[in-house]
Amino acid sequence: MSTRQRKKSYVRPLIVPLLALTFTGYFAWHGWHGSFGMEARRRLAQEAERLDHDLARAKAERAAVERRVNLLRSANLESDMLDERAREILGFANGNEVAIVIGAPQQSIVNRNRVESKTSTDIR
Repeated sequence: MSTRQRKKSYVRPLIVPLLALTFTGYFAWHGWHGSFGMEARRRLAQEAERLDHDLARAKAERAAVERRVNLLRSANLESDMLDERAREILGFANGNEVAIVIGAPQQSIVNRNRVESKTSTDIR
């Protein structure tokens, strides 16, 4: 009968713990930096906050437009507002009115029925 004696290896007992530590490190890394990890969750939270802010701004803008549209409906049409807006857009005034234009260029000419502004090419 033959017996063989082996010297105890220091590496063999460390193989399983090192493999377990490697897998734990791999999953911990991807749990923090992966596409579903903590960093991705933080970025998604920032994106959601920005989108909520954009949504609130869009809702406020829509409410303002809806209020203005509601003023132009026939049930509660304000003729003064309609007249003012038409004059502002078209630039017309009645013959017996005095037009005071705020924020117009310095070289503006107020015609009897129309407000025109001179450009730098018109002035010589």
